[in-house]
Amino acid sequence: MDIMLILNKMLVMLIMLGTGVVAAKTGIVDPEGNRGLSRLAMDVSQTAAILASAVNVQMEITVGKVFGILGAGCAMYAVLVVVGLLVPRLTRAKASDRGIYSFLTIFGNVAFMGFPMVGAIFGDGAVFYAVLLCVPFNLLAFTLGVKLISGHSQFCWRDLMTPTLAASVAAVILIFLPVTWPQPLTEALGYMGDMILPLSMIIIGASLGEQKLKDVFLDWRVYLFCPVRLILSPVVVWGVMRLFIHDTLLLNVMTVVAAMPAAAVAAMMSIQYGANERLASRVVFLSTVLSAGTIPLVCWLLL
Repeated sequence: MDIMLILNKMLVMLIMLGTGVVAAKTGIVDPEGNRGLSRLAMDVSQTAAILASAVNVQMEITVGKVFGILGAGCAMYAVLVVVGLLVPRLTRAKASDRGIYSFLTIFGNVAFMGFPMVGAIFGDGAVFYAVLLCVPFNLLAFTLGVKLISGHSQFCWRDLMTPTLAASVAAVILIFLPVTWPQPLTEALGYMGDMILPLSMIIIGASLGEQKLKDVFLDWRVYLFCPVRLILSPVVVWGVMRLFIHDTLLLNVMTVVAAMPAAAVAAMMSIQYGANERLASRVVFLSTVLSAGTIPLVCWLLL
């Protein structure tokens, strides 16, 4: 385990997040501007990142293996959904915030932190496993996740018709197409997809900048929740999936993916759907800081 890799990724995220805080405090980004940035990040950059993950796959793999990893990913997120729906009720979170807590329990920061961690621990070949695990992540995040964040009591197809969901479905198809895509297209998708990290961190930082520091650090429920996201989720995933998964590498990748801090997309979706963006931003921020200690702990205990 390369602890310096974890610290480096955390510091990169915190520097960009701090930039967002400064931008909000100095008036460069106001709440309305932050909502606009959130739409840009979600509908353009996130969509491009999803498509880029599919068209840039360079690894030869059988169709059966792909479906096996996708099936394992669906099973993993089914486990996390159960945990995510139970935890807010057990911790007696406010009814209005339960959807956000559930989302933050289910979905981790897989793309930015998960991919490098998997590559550093298991080698570059294992990153493709993590990429495939992102397919059920995206499909679920922009269906069930939208419902959890928006708080709508009834299923609404209109909420689910988003560019990110369309890109997630397209990514599944693109993986199986034996097509060499034009370099300008793949480069453009790559560049636009790369924007998601700085944009998301600035958006979260701007949301934090609108709050009092004592509110960010003294919310006791956030400290209660972070161990759930960072320790309980990977332990449950490892404990359940090891009963069915016999591929050790796949099981280890799933465990590391489940140990990532809360997904930054939660804060952007909270802004977009008028949910408690302040809570989402606090959890993303604090879970990212604490993950520097919890990721090595989880790897040492379970792998």
